[in-house]
Amino acid sequence: MATKPNPHSRFIPREEIDGVAAWHFSAVDGSEDTSAGSDQEGVTTEVLQQARQQAHAEGFARGHDAGAQEVRDALEATLRKTAEETAVRMAQLLRNTRDHLKKSEEQISRQILEIACDLARQVVRRELQGDPNHLKPVIAEALSQLVDDGLPATVRMNPGDLTLMRGALQETLSGPVPEFVADASVSPGGCVIESATMAVDATIEKRWARAVGNLGLNASWNPENADV
Repeated sequence: MATKPNPHSRFIPREEIDGVAAWHFSAVDGSEDTSAGSDQEGVTTEVLQQARQQAHAEGFARGHDAGAQEVRDALEATLRKTAEETAVRMAQLLRNTRDHLKKSEEQISRQILEIACDLARQVVRRELQGDPNHLKPVIAEALSQLVDDGLPATVRMNPGDLTLMRGALQETLSGPVPEFVADASVSPGGCVIESATMAVDATIEKRWARAVGNLGLNASWNPENADV
């Protein structure tokens, strides 16, 4: 028995479907929403685009501000560190300069004192050579320091000084006249006064040391480089 063909299962040629159009469902109330939906879709796309652009701009601005703040913080930290290091170096430089000036002043002052000391030494030597009576006040002062016990005193002097001054000393000294003794170990310009109980060192070396010692110097009367 032959099967009856199904009228809905046959293949439809292309030529027969040229007039077919897409089917659109209408709204339940009969109104057409096609244009409204299209407009809404366009508005939604524009809003999304604007939102993306705004978010991108805000993110860029925040990133830019954060980066700028980070650069400022790093720059300020660098400047602060540089300023601190510069301040430390300047303070050290000022201390070194002050110490250097202080040492220079001390050196200059000492050099001036040493020069004055050399000049004074030369002046005293000329005075000793030109004034035969220079030892009178020295001997008188030394004798006044001896204990007044009535014991005889001895004055030891350089032979050259004693030859020039014996007579003048014996005539001008008041009180008991001491015994004058020539002693080559005593430098010209000095003397040593002795009694049985004490002695007074009035040598030129001793008196010179006391004088320059008051100035903070330790300069000998006969240094190696001094003019004799």
